[in-house]
Amino acid sequence: MLISVSCDKRGAAPEQNLSSDSIARAQLQGSWEDEYMGNVVFTFLGDTIFYNDSLTAPAPFSVKGDTLVVGNEGDISYFIQKLTNSSLVMTSSSGEELSFVKSEETVLPIRNDVSKVAVNQGRKIKRDTVMIASGKRYHVYSQVNPTTYKVYLQGTNLDGLEVETIYYDNFVYIGVYGEKGKIFGQDIKKQDFSALVPESFLSQAILSDILFGRATSEGVSFTAVLAIPDSETSYRVNILISPEGKKSLTLK
Repeated sequence: MLISVSCDKRGAAPEQNLSSDSIARAQLQGSWEDEYMGNVVFTFLGDTIFYNDSLTAPAPFSVKGDTLVVGNEGDISYFIQKLTNSSLVMTSSSGEELSFVKSEETVLPIRNDVSKVAVNQGRKIKRDTVMIASGKRYHVYSQVNPTTYKVYLQGTNLDGLEVETIYYDNFVYIGVYGEKGKIFGQDIKKQDFSALVPESFLSQAILSDILFGRATSEGVSFTAVLAIPDSETSYRVNILISPEGKKSLTLK
């Protein structure tokens, strides 16, 4: 990696206590434009990279030798071929060469718009209904509760850069009440489905919702929706609460 450093008027070398990594972080500060398209792609402020689109959340970054590491999990990296105060050339993990020039002005980051996320995010949803089966009357209740537990999803933004988007998981309380009082009440989390859903999927998924099913002689059923954000991939798990309050899970 070529790193450009400045000397004083007498041509003295930079202070020796500055590592090449800290020099590189300093040179990255500011906004960078696509060398060929002329549009700002990202902005480095402090230890955070902000992407110039509304769907990608800011992420921490670091420079380790010849590598730019992006994201909380450290799974996204770029090989830095050249870095000066005005030019940046790097290679993605897929081998694509990316060239940027420093913008004359620092562009303020666009705020991440979570409203475009396909799964339920940041909304508390309350539902209740009455079901009757086999002469038994059930009052059924559910509540989706947002959490601060982060789920990191790897992807590619509109500029072709590998990015890490942050989503937030939910837990859902479900309750079933009979004529004599509560039959069942529990907070359901996505980890409760680990026996049925592969861990590779579960680690990227959100417990988006738990929907009412129907009441039968076997009890009251619900459908849990586990989805990977902004994709068509999901698992739906049937939750059955028996008249005695026993919970069982099956894939739909």
